Amino acid sequence: MPELTELAAIRRSVAWVGRMSDGLVRVGPWSIGLDGVLSWIPGLGEAYSAGAAAFLLTQGVRAGVPVSTLLLAAALMGGRTLVEILPVAGPLIADIFTLHKLSANLIIAAIDKKIAEAGGAAPSDASTRAKPPVRQPLWRTRRARDPSSGVAA
Repeated sequence: MPELTELAAIRRSVAWVGRMSDGLVRVGPWSIGLDGVLSWIPGLGEAYSAGAAAFLLTQGVRAGVPVSTLLLAAALMGGRTLVEILPVAGPLIADIFTLHKLSANLIIAAIDKKIAEAGGAAPSDASTRAKPPVRQPLWRTRRARDPSSGVAA
């Protein structure tokens, strides 16, 4: 098993590739990265997607991530790369589904577990921090009503 410092370095590189691939620009609930932009350029998008997937999987193997996690990440990224073959719809689907980031987060979670098992504290970065709870708009909140009077409590 790699040392804690090496695991932390692998974790940082996986998080960076996940952010670069699918999270450079954020607009509301949507985000786009290099993968989404390059997917509109025939050949280049597939090459970037395959290269990023190979990097993430190689880093996962180096860190000793379980094979089941690596297979899931490979299936997600492989399917995402293959969908780019479809004209117009392929790049659009690739932009909507941020599967490199999801795969990177799966690998990061496995690395964090290994770090915790080794007695270290899992590093924290912006890509894996817990997100604040989503606030509901006022028009969606429900007030408790008194069933006998029909008046809000």
